[in-house]
Amino acid sequence: MRESQVPNISIHGLRHTHVSLLLFAGVSIASVARRLGHASMTTTQKTYLHIIQKLENKDIDIVMRSLSGLS
Repeated sequence: MRESQVPNISIHGLRHTHVSLLLFAGVSIASVARRLGHASMTTTQKTYLHIIQKLENKDIDIVMRSLSGLS
């Protein structure tokens, strides 16, 4: 890894990166929770709340732009 200048990421870090990429790609919380083996979507939502909030803000921007184009 050092020779190729790839950062050293733990398995746990790779798991979080994987989930982040899935959520930003639009994969549902339910699908992500199943993929991670979480017993409840609530666990996934609590763990990745910071990403979910970013996505909600992005959604609000999209809605507002769509609505502003109607007038």
